[in-house]
Amino acid sequence: MTDFKQRYLEFCKPFVESLKDVYKTMLRCELTHEAPKLKSNNIASGDYSALMGINGRYEFGDVKRNFKGSLVISWPKDCYIKSASAMLMEDYTDYNQEISDVGLEICNITMGNAKNILNQLGYFIEMSIPNSIYGANHEINAQKGVVTIVTPFTSPLGNVFVELNYEDFDLK
Repeated sequence: MTDFKQRYLEFCKPFVESLKDVYKTMLRCELTHEAPKLKSNNIASGDYSALMGINGRYEFGDVKRNFKGSLVISWPKDCYIKSASAMLMEDYTDYNQEISDVGLEICNITMGNAKNILNQLGYFIEMSIPNSIYGANHEINAQKGVVTIVTPFTSPLGNVFVELNYEDFDLK
């Protein structure tokens, strides 16, 4: 396995584990991840997506590289509403302003938890402010030429999808 592929896998795992932990502790729900897949288009996996840019540097021994990427967590509408209901401990039946920021909060906590793990592995991350997109078949344009990996999750609340892309390059 190339150094880049190893770093990509090492980079992705904390996000998967962090989202599972967020669901377990804050939503009292177990997520089960399925096999990751390469993403082949710009259409989001769900109807609501929370996204966050990632920039930073990787340092391990003599290896020092900059990196950039993004985290997207995407939910089908029904799962988003059920997830918001579980997190806020209220029963919601439709998407509305009261639950519009739940995905952003889940994304932000997931990123923060993953960042703590990645710091220990030599990744120093500058987080951005999360944004959201809502609507069927919305597009999320990743950086050109960067591979995006989608990890599907199943749960009693429905399916959740994590999309991660990562690119590293030499320090200048």
